Amino acid sequence: MFERENCTKARSEVTAFSVLKDDRVAFSTQVHGAKIFSSISCSSIKNLSIELLGYQTTAVAFSTEYDLLAFANSNTIYVINTNNKELLQTIHTNDGIIELISFVPNSMYLVAGTKQGRVLQYRYDGRSQLSRICSFGHGSKSTGRLKNNYVSAFASNDEYFAFSGFGGIITVLKMHSLANKHSIESSYVRINALCFLDGYRLVSGNVDGLIQIHSLINIDECKNIDTPFINIKQILVMPNPKYIMVCAESKNLIIIDTHTAKVVSRNYLSFESDVARIALTLDNHLLVVLENNLIEKIQLPSKELIKEHLVNNELHKAYEIIENDPMLEGTREYKRVEVLYDKLYTQAITSLINGNAKEARELLAMFNELESKKDDIKQMFKAFEYYPRFKTLYLEKKYALAYAMSDKHPVLQHTMQYQKMEEVYNENFSFAQKQILRGRLDVAKEILMPYTTVASKKDTIKIVLRYSSEYIALLKAITQKDFIEAEEIVKRNKQLSKLPMYDSFKNATDNALIQVQELIHEGEIDLAIKHIKQLMKNPTLKEKLQALYRECMIVRKLEQTYEKKEFRECYEIMDRSVFLGNLELSEQLEIHWAKLMNECEEHALKGDLKSIKKVLGDLILVKSRVNKIGDLIRVSFHTKIKFLMAKKSFGAAESIIYSYIDIFGTDREALVLMKTYEKASNKKLAITSTQIERVPRNHWLSSPMIVEQEKI
Repeated sequence: MFERENCTKARSEVTAFSVLKDDRVAFSTQVHGAKIFSSISCSSIKNLSIELLGYQTTAVAFSTEYDLLAFANSNTIYVINTNNKELLQTIHTNDGIIELISFVPNSMYLVAGTKQGRVLQYRYDGRSQLSRICSFGHGSKSTGRLKNNYVSAFASNDEYFAFSGFGGIITVLKMHSLANKHSIESSYVRINALCFLDGYRLVSGNVDGLIQIHSLINIDECKNIDTPFINIKQILVMPNPKYIMVCAESKNLIIIDTHTAKVVSRNYLSFESDVARIALTLDNHLLVVLENNLIEKIQLPSKELIKEHLVNNELHKAYEIIENDPMLEGTREYKRVEVLYDKLYTQAITSLINGNAKEARELLAMFNELESKKDDIKQMFKAFEYYPRFKTLYLEKKYALAYAMSDKHPVLQHTMQYQKMEEVYNENFSFAQKQILRGRLDVAKEILMPYTTVASKKDTIKIVLRYSSEYIALLKAITQKDFIEAEEIVKRNKQLSKLPMYDSFKNATDNALIQVQELIHEGEIDLAIKHIKQLMKNPTLKEKLQALYRECMIVRKLEQTYEKKEFRECYEIMDRSVFLGNLELSEQLEIHWAKLMNECEEHALKGDLKSIKKVLGDLILVKSRVNKIGDLIRVSFHTKIKFLMAKKSFGAAESIIYSYIDIFGTDREALVLMKTYEKASNKKLAITSTQIERVPRNHWLSSPMIVEQEKI
C-alpha cells in the first residue's frame, strides 16, 4: 500500500539528518562531508565538502529555518553558511568535548551537550556562551566526578527546552527565561529520544525500550508504554498528533497512540536494514535513513488521498487506505467515510427488508474484499435469513425471543419491528417505575417479567426490582440534581452504580468539569466561577472544584496585575503556575519577554551592560528569572574583558575583572578569564583570600553597580 522509493545513499555513516525549508533535505556523514538533496525528486542539490567536517567531528546539526550548519570538533563549534560554505562563527568552550548540538527552532539559539554532562546555550551570531543551562551528574556526593557522564537528548517547542543526561534524568525549563526549571526522574536509564507532543506533554524513550509520556503541569503524572524493542533512537509526532512514530534498534517502525498509551502497530513499516533516523517532509512523506546508509522515501497514506477517492466515488479505495494506516482513524475524513458507508449499509438493509437481496448486494459489492467490512456484510445477509421468523415473533408479541434473536444478529436492530419493540419496552419500563412509586412492586414485576431474560435489559431490571426503594430514591436525586443524596445512595448500594442513568449522570458531571477548565484557559473567569458554584452541590467534586477555583483566582490576579502595569509581578505569577501558559495574555507577555531577551543578548555580546539595564528596567529584578538575567550580565562582562585584552588594554581589563569578582565572585568563568589575562599580560592579579571564595550565583542582586538597592 505504501509507495516507496530509494531516494539516495550516503557514502559513509549518516551523522545528522534534517528536513530544511522548501523541499530540501540535508545530511552529514562521518567522512564524506554533507549533502543537500530535493525531497521531491531525490536529486542532489549541493555537495558540501568542508575541510573541518569529518572523522574528527563529534556533533553535527542543521538549521531547519536558515542555511546554516553547525558542527563541533571536540570543544570547538563551527557555524557554516551552507550556500557558500563560508565560516560564520567559531565558538570555543571550556566545558569538555561536545557530543550533541542543535539549533533551536524559532530562535537564534544553539545548544550543545558535553561529555562532562553540561548543557550550554549560545547564539549562532556570537562567540560567547550565554548560559550553562544545566549540568547532569554534578553536585551528588555519592557520584563524585563521573568518568562516564553524558548529555543524550534535546527537545524544544515554542516555550520550553528539555534535555536528558546522566541517569535518565530529564531537565525542563522555559527557553527564553530559564524559569520553571525542574527535573523528571522516572527512567533511571539512558534516554536517547525526547519529543514534545504539545505545549505541556513530553515524550521520552530509553535504551530499555520504554516510552514515557510526561505531563509538565503535573510532574508526577506519567504514562508508561513498553515497546517490543530496545534502544529507542527517535520519536516523531505524526500529522495526526494523536500518534507518534518510534525508531529503535530494529528493522521495523512502530506506531503508538498517545491517548490510549498503547502500541497500535508493531511493524507499521519494515526495512532490509535497521532504521537509524526518520523525518517527515513538508508534504508528509516519510524519509528513513537505514544503518546501511540507504535513504528511503515513503508516501504515507494521507487525508488528501482519501478526499480524492471520495470525490471519485471510490469509497472502497478510501477504506483500503484507512485499513493500512491506523493513524487515519478518528480524522474528519475517516468520519466522512464512515458516514457514507453507514448510509449505503442502511440502504442495503432497507433493500433486504423489502426483499430485494440483489439490490443490497450491488450496493455493498465494492466492500466485499475489505478486511474491515466483509464479515459485517456477510453477517448482515446471514441475519436476514431469520428476518421472517423475527417478524413472526414480533407479531406474536414474543418479545423475549425476538430480543434474543436481535442480540445474536444485531443487524435486525435496524428494522422497524425492533424499533417498535424498544418503544413498547420504554413505555412498559416507565409504567413499572410509576407502579414502584405507588408501592405496587408486584405489578411492576409482572410488567417487566417478559424482559428478564433479555441480555441487554436483565441487569437493569434485576437492580430496579431488587432495590426498588433505593432505585426510586436515586432517580429522584438525579432528577433534582441532588449530588449529595445521589452519591450517598450509591455509596450505600454499589449495585446502583451499574445503572445506565447513573453513568449518564457521572458523564455529565465530568463534561461540566472539562467545560470549566476550558473557560479558565479562555480567560472567561466569571463564567467559570458561575459553573463552579453550580457544581459545588456535588461533594465528590470538592477537591477538584477547589483546585479549579484557585486557578480562577490566579488568572484573575494576573489580569489585575497586568491592568496595573505591574509587569515584574506578572512574570513571577506566570512562572509559579505552568497552566497559565495557555492564556492569550501569557502568550503575549512571553512574546514581549523573548523580544527583550533578544535585544539584551545582542547588547551582552557587545559588552554593553548599560543598555541591558536600560532595556530591562524594573524587569531586571523578576525573581523567577534572575538566572537568565544574571547570565546576560556575566556575558556582558566577559565580552568587555575579552575585547579589552584583544586591544591590549590590560589596565582597563584588570579593573573590570576586579569589578566582576566583587559582583559575581570567582566563578568558573572568572577563573578562566583570570588565567587568560595573566598569560596575555604577563601580570599576576592581586586576588585576596576573601575574593577567591565562591558566592551564591545570584549574589549580583546585592551589587549597587547592577541594581539600585531601593528597588529590591
